[in-house]
Amino acid sequence: MHPTHYKGILGELHFPLHLIQKGYTILNPVNHNSSYDIVAEKDGKFTRIQVKYCTPTKGGVLRTEISRPKRTKYGYKERGVDAMGVFDSTNKKFYLVPIDKIKSKDEIWLRVSKPKNDQIQKIHFSNEFEI
Repeated sequence: MHPTHYKGILGELHFPLHLIQKGYTILNPVNHNSSYDIVAEKDGKFTRIQVKYCTPTKGGVLRTEISRPKRTKYGYKERGVDAMGVFDSTNKKFYLVPIDKIKSKDEIWLRVSKPKNDQIQKIHFSNEFEI
């Protein structure tokens, strides 16, 4: 088990590398207090991305906290983040979730495996965001 900060660093290294392999240009903010970790550019479109490192639960869900501890006044949406980049460290998969798909200010859940009760409504399946 890695400390939280170490996991964050791993996500911030793996995610840009994956995007580079997909043909993106990656920009890193000079200010480490920015709301986003990287900016990805492809075909003239720039996307500000906050990267999250995750491991799936036993139930097959990636639960990603998106609240900003110590910065409770504004969420990522209000601070100019365009998408959440989710790195599934167990399955080595990468997801790019547009900020407008995130309804909660605190978390997003991505389902990586089929639910046991076959529910499909109000569920974000990870494959729709895989990059």
